[in-house]
Amino acid sequence: MIKTRLISLSQIRRRRVYVFGLMALATLLLGIKWISAMPTEANLAAKIIMTTLFLLTSAWISLFFFSSLFGFFELLRGRNVPGVKWVAETTALKTKTAVLMPVYNENPHQVFANLLAMARSLSQTGQGEHFDIFVLSDTTNPKCWIEEEDVWNQARKLMPKKINLYYRRRPKNVARKSGNIEDFCHKWGVLYDYMIVLDADSLLDGHTMLRMSQLMEANSDTGIIQAPPMCINSHSLFARIQQFAGRVYGPIVSAGLAYWQIGDSNYWGHNAIIRVKAFIDCCGLPVLSGRKPFGGHILSHDFVEAALIRRGGWQAWLLPELRGSYEECPPTMIDFAMRDRRWCQGNMQHLKILVSKHLHPVSRVHFTIGIMSYLSSPLWLSFLIVGMLVALGHEYFPPEYFEKEQTLFPIWPIFDKIGTIALFVISMSMLIFPKFLGIILYIKNNKSSQIGGVCGALKSLVAEIFFSALTAPIMMVFQSKFVWEIFTGQDAGWNTQNRGGSTSWSEAWHRHFGHMILGIITTIVVWKYINPLFYWILPVTIGLMLSVPVSVLSSKSSVGDFFLKHKWFVIPEELTKPDIASLAKDAYNFLNISQNQGVVSLIKNPYLLEVHNALLDSNGPAPEFSTEITDNAKIKLDNYVSYQKTPDFSRDEEIFLLYNPEILREAALMLNLA
Repeated sequence: MIKTRLISLSQIRRRRVYVFGLMALATLLLGIKWISAMPTEANLAAKIIMTTLFLLTSAWISLFFFSSLFGFFELLRGRNVPGVKWVAETTALKTKTAVLMPVYNENPHQVFANLLAMARSLSQTGQGEHFDIFVLSDTTNPKCWIEEEDVWNQARKLMPKKINLYYRRRPKNVARKSGNIEDFCHKWGVLYDYMIVLDADSLLDGHTMLRMSQLMEANSDTGIIQAPPMCINSHSLFARIQQFAGRVYGPIVSAGLAYWQIGDSNYWGHNAIIRVKAFIDCCGLPVLSGRKPFGGHILSHDFVEAALIRRGGWQAWLLPELRGSYEECPPTMIDFAMRDRRWCQGNMQHLKILVSKHLHPVSRVHFTIGIMSYLSSPLWLSFLIVGMLVALGHEYFPPEYFEKEQTLFPIWPIFDKIGTIALFVISMSMLIFPKFLGIILYIKNNKSSQIGGVCGALKSLVAEIFFSALTAPIMMVFQSKFVWEIFTGQDAGWNTQNRGGSTSWSEAWHRHFGHMILGIITTIVVWKYINPLFYWILPVTIGLMLSVPVSVLSSKSSVGDFFLKHKWFVIPEELTKPDIASLAKDAYNFLNISQNQGVVSLIKNPYLLEVHNALLDSNGPAPEFSTEITDNAKIKLDNYVSYQKTPDFSRDEEIFLLYNPEILREAALMLNLA
């Protein structure tokens, strides 16, 4: 059992002074050194711009470094987060928890397989009756809708007896995931004390969910407990590298955040438990004024919900001690970037919320960190561009050694080359050093045979650093483009996340052509006009020039399997699969996978048709359709029934039919008579 550790307000303040004081001190010292190392002949405007950009990027690096450093020492000493009251794992629950799985055009078989696994894992704890599971669908694809109902009907028959599996679909996905959760709270929240919020790729061990509910009961002033998710089930090289990095560095990052956040932590949108009363009382999210992308519904709702719950007087905890929390990585660099585009817009919306009244100061820090995580890319890019322009100007406009007034001695321009190199080395060390701290704990806490050997772990670390160096410039340009699009009024929308597949050469050319051209042009210009910077800029331009092959090759599962076979990027969960992952794999094999044809599947299967019709009551009122859509839908359905002509329904035509049970029953009857 984990022991409860007490902490006072003065100790909490002291921790924050340590982290942010060291960040400020390091930024100040680096800034002073930068000012002294700058070329004296640079004009004042260039000096001010470059110094400002340097200070902002240095502050960001310093916060990451010192937070990770404190996290390392916390984990090294085996210390858990203080201030949380822990209880025995055998403590009987007195409350009820809803497990919520919001979905949006996801693979139903994988979703319900994961939920079946979690239900069986909960049942093994002996307290499964305290949990119910809800699939909250915002699916807009009509064929996926019918497939969800079909697989739900299969899964509920396989569920443990004491755990219920419910399904409902909203006709309109207002406010997306946050609106989906809010809709659940308004309709069924009164029946539950807590809710565990998942993503479509989430896997939570039953003992972890039980522990989260026990902690909620024991800490009555707590509104949110976040269990840090770990990536598993990765196959492509890109995903496997992200998975390895998360497994090695993730723990010290989480522990570092928990060190200074204490009861003022953030919420990451999934794999967390929330007190329903706190959510209902505090989390009615506003619709931001103005046009998208800054206006409208809030995309990154999780940060805002955590801030509102904290403003309401509830505590929020990030607990690295909670194991058994899993998710999956995006399989390709492009998928990673597309998810980042949505997150970038959501974090830029936080610029409006940052100045809201009565927020806790730490909540404002969370918003600032989220905003800076994306603004740092255009800041770095701007820093590089301004630096090259200054160097280019030096080549074309040589300094004047004698002023207009006659002087005895020339005025020599001063450029501290050694100092500049030292700043570069220090900055890179602050970025990379936490990775070595992570690998120390990784090797210390795992048997050599579980991680592909110590040499395997070390060579994987070096390879991950090399791969990060290749991809960092690509992501920098991606994110800079995202920030530009947002500030010029371009909305990201909300697309279904790709959870499988690879990147084709044609798609890579389309997505990375600009990166490649930028890298080539920059390399040529620097080589020809500012040759002294050539080798310094090469680490940036190489990644850009190779962006197409790097993106394609890293997206392939075959390449990932090759590296796994040769003991690269191995994590313990690959060699010894977690019980919950094994349960999910078994459950997937139990579910029948059939070719879904939407409306056609319904009228061919009377039982599935009645299941669908019975579920319509919980879906809410049907949307309105134009006469053209309704007429075309009926004609196409009649042609199928009469002549077996495969219907080419539009999305709206098929949805119209799915909301009209009488039309479907009549078509099913006519089809059977034929």
